[in-house]
Formats: sequence, structure tokens, C-alpha cells
Amino acid sequence: MKKRTFIRVFTVVTILTVVGALLAMYFLFHTDIFLAAGVALVMLINILVLYFSVDSLRIESSREIESSLDAVNSQLYKDGDLGILMFDENYEITYQSELFRNRDINHYGEKLLNWLPELQDMLDNESAAETVVINDEKYLVRRIERSNVLTFKDITAEYDLVRRIDDDAYVLGLLSYDNYDESNISEDDLSFINSNIKIPVMDYFKNFGVVTKTLRNGRVLLLLNEKIFSQILNDRFSILNTVRRVSKDSNLGVTLSLAFARGSESYSELDKNVQSLLELAQTRGGDQVVVRKTGEDATFYGGTSEAREKESKTKVRVTANTVKDLIDKSVNVIIVGHRDMDADCLAASLCMSNIAMSMEKPTYIVTRSGGVESMIGDVMKKFSRVLEEKHHFISENEAMDVLNDDSLVIMVDHHSAAQSNSPNLLRQAGRIIIIDHHRRQADLDVVPLMVYLEASASSACEITSEFLPYFGKNINITPEEANIMYLGLLIDTDRFRVRTGSRTFDVAKQLRRYGADPILCDELSQEPYDNIIQRSRIIDAGKAYKNDIIVSALYEGRYPRSIASQACDTMVKAREIEAAFVICMTDRDETIISARSKGKINVQVIMERMHGGGHMTAAGLQVSDVSVAKLEAELYQTLDEYFEGDGNESNTAE
Repeated sequence: MKKRTFIRVFTVVTILTVVGALLAMYFLFHTDIFLAAGVALVMLINILVLYFSVDSLRIESSREIESSLDAVNSQLYKDGDLGILMFDENYEITYQSELFRNRDINHYGEKLLNWLPELQDMLDNESAAETVVINDEKYLVRRIERSNVLTFKDITAEYDLVRRIDDDAYVLGLLSYDNYDESNISEDDLSFINSNIKIPVMDYFKNFGVVTKTLRNGRVLLLLNEKIFSQILNDRFSILNTVRRVSKDSNLGVTLSLAFARGSESYSELDKNVQSLLELAQTRGGDQVVVRKTGEDATFYGGTSEAREKESKTKVRVTANTVKDLIDKSVNVIIVGHRDMDADCLAASLCMSNIAMSMEKPTYIVTRSGGVESMIGDVMKKFSRVLEEKHHFISENEAMDVLNDDSLVIMVDHHSAAQSNSPNLLRQAGRIIIIDHHRRQADLDVVPLMVYLEASASSACEITSEFLPYFGKNINITPEEANIMYLGLLIDTDRFRVRTGSRTFDVAKQLRRYGADPILCDELSQEPYDNIIQRSRIIDAGKAYKNDIIVSALYEGRYPRSIASQACDTMVKAREIEAAFVICMTDRDETIISARSKGKINVQVIMERMHGGGHMTAAGLQVSDVSVAKLEAELYQTLDEYFEGDGNESNTAE
């Protein structure tokens, strides 16, 4: 446009200049130039006419092209189900294209956000596009940059196709009946289980359209797709409650473990994932569902029952033989516990040290790194002569010096490098086994050769003590060691009141034969008067949450982890309290939460959501560089989410 104006002005100026020049020549030189001037003038006029004719043709051609393009765009908008909408600075709709008129969608003059409030983020430049539903049809809405113009693309067909593809995606499930293979189940019980548990379970899945196939090991393979899985998920896996209720009424203890693997087009990958997920569910105590989509974290549902003690000791024998084989193929053994080692952790370490030494392997226990609880530290000093003559207590750095490719590292009473007193050692070790009694986390941060995790056991000491009969008569447990091991049982079971089964008492009886003295152990577990004052201070700081839960947050001072745990144990013993939480700083400048429950509330689930762990009735966590106030706020938020019930573990409980 500017170029065209310039040419016009230039042409007029040229004509006037020529005429002026001719007139000047005539008056100054009296030259007869009219003929030449006339010819020149006619030529200029012809040039001017020709220019404007060409310009007129150009404009007309441009209009024809623009008209053709408008027709093409209109057809493209129509064929592509694309609509145009304009609005003013007040977000009032000022224009709707033919697409809206043809579909009887008329909101001219209305406020855009009153009609489609879901476009708020896009209008605020917080999202590039939004999907909206209008009259059961889906539209992808985009804003033309720096304008008040929106495009609406009908994506109903694509959306429905993607949804059908997603609905048809493979899901592989695996089912197992917890405690069903116990040898003491009678024929009558088996008949009752088949008719009142197994048949209802199969009917439950068949009603959803799941294809079931019973496998040789008693497990059941479940074949389904995402659409069916979402229906079962919306039902909150209610079959867990059904089986739990029937089992409780009949006093059988049979529950379900379920695993579902999703998010892969490979059946072999799903099969591998679902088997590891079922193992995870069972090592966490069963009575739950574990679901994992490829590339995402595992999600837990159920888990409202404490792990039931196993009657058969076949697994103990098989595991003991595996441990024996691994020790035999090692040049030395390094035993590591968790940070702030307690009585149970030390007891399990001493037991495994005796086992390894009975096979004439150089054996080391890491106790000089990561800390030891004050009470058990005093016990170690009391028995130092016997312990140091028999065992090699070292630091993590010393352990690194003796570590080689053929070393065997045994983790006791924990299964996470983040909780270990030797995390650097675990990162470099190539051969690791785990022996623990805490409910397993979804993902391990070490790569073990073997994991023996019995959530039904009272303590790590109970697990390791059960190995002793399978390692011959060369093991010599001294009375001092027996007292420490008995002390581990005593404390972890709160003096045989919680998580205690017949096998716990079998181990206690065995330790008594080794020379354990219950009266001496009771004296060893006594505490200084200052500890009683600290515990009383923690209890006094408790505040009610939802009437039957108490939270004690200590903003000042440092408290030993054991004192916080003991205070939590005391608070939860109150008649009206179902769960208790203690938040404080330790003398290691860590912020901890100690959590206890009577069983109605699953504190292990609550702590796991905050990246901690433990048992259903006893759990906790520790973090660095986090204030008590911040951790307290996070705990309250987690408690709110837990009781609101967002579908995660424990929310299927009745």
C-alpha cells in the first residue's frame, strides 16, 4: 500500500516538473516548444492512464484471490470442523463462525467464561490449549497469539478413538490366597474356603468380564483391559472386604493378595512386573492390592490387617540353606544395621555374625558409624569384654577397606540404603542380602541377591534366631549375646504384647536355653531418671487431632529417638487414643516422627506417604534440614488426606 502511494505521488510530481520546465523555457528563451510539450504531455498522460489501469487490474485480481482464499478457508474450516470465535476486552462474545451456527450453538453477546469457565487458564496464558465438551462433543480450543480470537477444533472422533485404544490396553493381574497353604487347615476348612471364599472371588471377577485362569501353584491369572480395571478400581476392590469379613467370622485368617501390572504392550513385561508386584504385596503382609503402571510408582489398596504369623517353617529352612550357600561362596561377611542401631538390630547382627563365624568366614559388624541408641550402647559397654573378644566391630570406612567383589553384605532390620548406617558401603557392594521384618517399600534402593522379609515376624532377632538350628552345632551363643537377643524381642514386642506369635515364644524359649535372663533383661531396659522427665515433657506437649489421635510436636530441645518412641507407646495406651505421633529433633540434628496405633489406624501407610515406613501399628520417619513446624504441617495434611480417603492403601477398610 505504501509503495503504491509513493508511485502515484512520484508520477504527479514528474508531470508537474515537466510542465513547469516547458513553461520556463518558453518565457525565458521564447522557444517554440508547444509541439514538443504537447507530445510530451500526451505521452505522460498515456503513461499515467496505463499505470492506473494496471493498478486497477492488480487490485481487482487481488480481490479475486482474497475472495477465493476466503472461500477456500471457509471450506477448510467446514471440512475440518474448525470454528472461529471472537470476544472483546470484557470477554463478551462478538462473533461466532458458521460452525457454531450449523450446530445450533449460539452464545453471542454472552460472557465467554460464563459459558466455558474451563478456558480461564488458557485466557490467563497458563495453558496453550484446553479441551471442552459442548453438547457431548469434544473441542480443542486454542487462542490465536496476541488476539481475542479462539479456534475450536472438533476432536470427538479422535478423542473417542484414543479412549477406545486406552480402554483396550492390556492389564495383567495375579491373585493369591494368603495363608491358604498352611498345613494345619482341615478338610472341612478347605471345603468352607472353596465355597465361601474361592467361588465368590471368581464370581466377582467374572462379573466384571475378567478372564481367570488357575495356575499350578494355586495362584490365579487375571486377564483384563483398562476399561474393566477402571470399573474394579471404582469398586475399591471390595472383594478384599468380603474375603476379610468371611475369614474373620470363620477364624481362618485367609485373605487376598492381588497385583495388577499396566501400561505396556508387552505381555512378557507385564508378566514379569505382576509377579514382582504380587511378591511385594505378600512381603508387606498380604490382604492388599498392589498396582503399578509402567514408569510410575506402585499404588497400594487395602492392607488393613496386620501380617498373620506363618505356621509352616518350610520357608525358614529353604531361606537358611540359601543364606548358607551365599556365605559359603564369600571370602568375608560384613553385617550392617540401620542408623541409631537399637536392641533388635544389634541382636540380629550378633546372631548373623555367629552364623557366619561358624562357617569360618571373617566377619565384621558395622556399629561405629551411624550411631547406637543410648540404652543399647550402655548394654554393649556392660558386655564389652565378651562382645569384643568374639566379634569385630568396625566403622563404615573400615568396612570399605575389607570390601571386595566376593564379600557378602548382610542388611539386618532394614531394607533401605537411606536408613543404613553404611550407605556408601551398600552402593559399592556387589553381593547383598536383606533380612528384615518391616513392611517392604515399593522400590528398593539396593540390588540384593536375596530378600527375606517377614512382615509377620515380631523382630529381626526372631527371624535370624530361627536360622540357628539349620547351621549345625558349631554355633556358640553366650549368655551375654542371648540377653541382648532376648532384649531385642522384649522391646520390639513391647514386652510380648504386640506382634507376638507362637514362633516369638519359641525363639524366647530357645534364648532362655542359651542363658538369657528375663529379670536381667528387664533391668537392662530400665532408663535414667532424665529419660523419664524427657518422656513426660513429650507427653505433656500432646494435642488432640480428631479426638482419638494425639500429636506431640516439640519445637525446642533434642530428644533421643528411643525416648520419642517410648513416649509414643505410652500415649497410645490411653483408653481414648487410637493413634499417637511424636515430632521432635534428635541429638543427630534430624527431625523424626514416631507413630503408634492400636490397629484401627494404619500408621505405616501414613508414614509411607511421607516417605517413611514401618508396621501397621508402629512406624516412623527421619529427615534432615526440615523444621519440626514444617514436618508437623505435612503430617496434618497427610492425616487429612488419609481420612478423606483418596483410594490409596487402607481406604477399603470397613
